[in-house]
Amino acid sequence: MNKFIIKQYNQKMTKIVPILLVFLISCTSTKPIVMKTSFSTIYKNAYAGAENAGFLHLTNNEDFIQYIESLKLDESQYNSFLAINFKENDVLVLNQGRKNTGGYAIDVAKIYWENETLIIQKMETFPKKGEPVTMALTAPFSITIIPKAKSIKIIE
Repeated sequence: MNKFIIKQYNQKMTKIVPILLVFLISCTSTKPIVMKTSFSTIYKNAYAGAENAGFLHLTNNEDFIQYIESLKLDESQYNSFLAINFKENDVLVLNQGRKNTGGYAIDVAKIYWENETLIIQKMETFPKKGEPVTMALTAPFSITIIPKAKSIKIIE
């Protein structure tokens, strides 16, 4: 009798397993994870940037306010800096370093994700050969709102 029960069980399972597999395969939908890749440059200037080229990745409001205060900007310019949601965004400051003339600028060209690292492609502008430029020490920089990221990498 045991053989008879086992044979019936196996026959039923061979009918159920293909149906179950079709059901499971059709029910699984892989939704792609869309990670935010928008950014917004909120301020650029040729003066008051850092002496050396580099970047700052600011992840909270306190550090951002401290940085903004160090720029010694006119109070009318502060309003554009106050509306940053640090739960969803970070701030990236790109510094081109001290230059002997005008004609230089730096900004974010594009951003994208590689695994869990936010890759930021910067765009630098240089004066063209023979182009008239101001004769003044400059330190170009830009302030950009980027998506929240644990790790960032700056590329050319």
